[in-house]
Amino acid sequence: MAKSFSSLKELERYLNKQIQNTLQNEVFAEVKDTMQKKIDKDVYEAYTPYSTDGVTPHYQRTGKLRESIEKSLNGNTLIVENTRSENGRDIVEVIESGKGYTWGYSRNLNEEIGSRPFVESTKNELRNSNKLEQAMKKGLKKQGLSIE
Repeated sequence: MAKSFSSLKELERYLNKQIQNTLQNEVFAEVKDTMQKKIDKDVYEAYTPYSTDGVTPHYQRTGKLRESIEKSLNGNTLIVENTRSENGRDIVEVIESGKGYTWGYSRNLNEEIGSRPFVESTKNELRNSNKLEQAMKKGLKKQGLSIE
């Protein structure tokens, strides 16, 4: 059965609700998946946290960077950010910039590890593909709206 509306405002409210639902579900899922793949490739595969002997891991990775992807909505704008922090330190900023590594011993970790800009590479991949548009179309179609 076709949906009917008594005013343009009613139609607008309905469409905005469908758009927001799709942003929070299908579009966010695509952004999160892309960012997690970038974290795996650009962060975890790019550097292994060895101690000075080059064999023993300095620490075990927690995987919290992959789990700290959060969303919020501002109207019809989806905001996605990685909120990984520890003891008041913005871990994402350290990894993105390559500055501020502190593990308590005297190696130049900023130079040794360097920047691993997974947020920037996530943005670039999404900007240069049609993944977000496809996710939006899929989500709206799932709610009964056909977008060509």
